[in-house]
Amino acid sequence: MIEIKNLNKTYNYGSKNAYQALFDINLTISDGELVAIIGKSGAGKSTLLHIIGAIDSYESGSCTLDGVALENMSEKELAGVRNEKIGIVLQDFALIEDYTVEENVGLPLRFCKIKAAQYKAKVRDALEAVGIPELALKEVNKLSGGQKQRVAIARAIVNDPSFILADEPTGALDTKTGQGIIKLLEELNSKGRTVIIITHDMQIAQSCKRMIVIEDGRIV
Repeated sequence: MIEIKNLNKTYNYGSKNAYQALFDINLTISDGELVAIIGKSGAGKSTLLHIIGAIDSYESGSCTLDGVALENMSEKELAGVRNEKIGIVLQDFALIEDYTVEENVGLPLRFCKIKAAQYKAKVRDALEAVGIPELALKEVNKLSGGQKQRVAIARAIVNDPSFILADEPTGALDTKTGQGIIKLLEELNSKGRTVIIITHDMQIAQSCKRMIVIEDGRIV
């Protein structure tokens, strides 16, 4: 479960060019939900996602994942949360282009103490889950946009995280390919994972079971 209470986020906090991105956010997302966070560019939706993903900090309020408050964690502990509990999918894929698909998907496992056989099995299972096991040894720079996004999703789920956070996952894709990616995220959600999709696309948002609208840093 994700619980956010009275959360405020200001960039360059305490300086003359400070900019408040989020205002008194209160939000609860239960386990197994499929949620869309929708808003215009600059509304604060990606900032909120980065806080939930333990990437960004905040100056007041609280963000709790499975009963543990992120504001009380050290950077090392936050890194552990990111690796074990959270899978993040970005619009620009954020893959290493000259690595193979298998090498990209396996990157989160490099921070875990697992045997080679387990590593191979987890990567294979993740690729099968997104429907591209045949691409394991192919270099990423030879893939289509849709294939790259599937690789990014496989990397996000390889450690079997509790939460999948997808930031504009279809933004760089054509309509048909994007629909396939949303369907894949829905399938992952149907298997019990909590999925949060950041989008400005109302059609995508309406396909989710719950929609949260952000305007000017506030939930409306």
